[in-house]
Amino acid sequence: MRVDRHLDKIGIAGSAFAALCCLGTPAVLAIVSAVGLGFLINDAILAPLLIASLLVLLWGLAAGWKRHRKPWALLLGAVAGAMLFLFAFLRPSPGLAYTSIALLVAASMLNVVLARSPGTAVPPG
Repeated sequence: MRVDRHLDKIGIAGSAFAALCCLGTPAVLAIVSAVGLGFLINDAILAPLLIASLLVLLWGLAAGWKRHRKPWALLLGAVAGAMLFLFAFLRPSPGLAYTSIALLVAASMLNVVLARSPGTAVPPG
């Protein structure tokens, strides 16, 4: 199993975690505090974590683009990642950040669909 085929999913998990902490989602904050990781609830730590997770996500989407040669998942992921970074820290509306997370998930699912489509340029494996 190649890890680069799952980087987008790993990136989504890290990005969603960091964004939900930034937004102050009570369930996430309670779990983080309960396991003794309350120091993570700090924008100085969450911003680099979010950036690193988004870079991992984009790396995974770029690896998918190399396989199927269709840029749509990578473009959607890049736009949604930029939106998430802005909306998680500027906090104009939590709904916009949640929408950005949903778009990142959609980009990852689109990447999988495009990689499995019959017209895939480079065979998997």
